[in-house]
Amino acid sequence: MIVDPFDHLVTEDLTKKDRNELESIFLKREDGRILFLGRIPVASLYATFLAGIYSELMKIVGKAAKGLILTASRNGGYRAGRGIRRRYQRRFGELTRDKAIQIAKNMITVWDKCFGWGKFEFKFDDRNGKIVVKVRESFEADGYIRLKKGSSEIPVCWMLLGYIWGLLEGLFDCKLNGEEKMCVAKGDEFCLFEYNVCE
Repeated sequence: MIVDPFDHLVTEDLTKKDRNELESIFLKREDGRILFLGRIPVASLYATFLAGIYSELMKIVGKAAKGLILTASRNGGYRAGRGIRRRYQRRFGELTRDKAIQIAKNMITVWDKCFGWGKFEFKFDDRNGKIVVKVRESFEADGYIRLKKGSSEIPVCWMLLGYIWGLLEGLFDCKLNGEEKMCVAKGDEFCLFEYNVCE
């Protein structure tokens, strides 16, 4: 029987588990707080809160706001991915590309089913060397639409794009390129992120 939530994250395929199962594995409630993996505090915010921060930041620094949010999110994702990679290697040995992809799918599944970040589809396209992440109900795009009451000229899922990007770089231990190709806030049917896969 697996007791440590980390072991579930790195040894199982979590994509078929339902929300209740995942919450019982990964989320612990303690003194009014929610802890991920039993130790990392998580906060719930209104989707419009983040969109409001982006809007105010755009007024202050202009288009550089995207770069600031994207860089901070990418760095956060990288720290998480690198931490998972190091812990996995100490416990189980080499982290293969296939295992890194499964862990990334598992993390995204937890974000989907436990945190409400959106409805994610993760696809590894080996033929074109890309990881494609499709997001329906992105909390960032939804927050923008609710706050601005209209469509954006540019994709707005900067935190999701960056955090997934960094997570993948940390898990794969290499630099990737990433881009948000489609965004609901622009009027697209869903949000779409593409990342190249390192050799």
